[in-house]
Amino acid sequence: MAYTTVLLTNGVEVKKAPIGFSWTVFCFGGWPALFRQDWLWGIGLLIAGLMSYGLAGVIVAFFYNKVYAKSLFDKGYRVHSLPPDITEEGLKNYLGYLVLPNTTA
Repeated sequence: MAYTTVLLTNGVEVKKAPIGFSWTVFCFGGWPALFRQDWLWGIGLLIAGLMSYGLAGVIVAFFYNKVYAKSLFDKGYRVHSLPPDITEEGLKNYLGYLVLPNTTA
């Protein structure tokens, strides 16, 4: 489990975007991506995990949550709410953005 979770919305549904190391990918490979309906990464991780005897999941666990959050922003999601332990500036730094996409500011 990541150290915190940011809620993102596209106006219709709200999705959780974990921030930090992905323990679920570390332990279960591509299955968490499939449960999040991130089909490309899920299938890719399952195949890479089979080919590398699980080593791919260990490596991808360090950056998968960042990739997932950025993909939600690319799909039009925006920040719904931030937990008290992370600021908007901290989220921008983590994701590598100068300005968060789709913000209303």
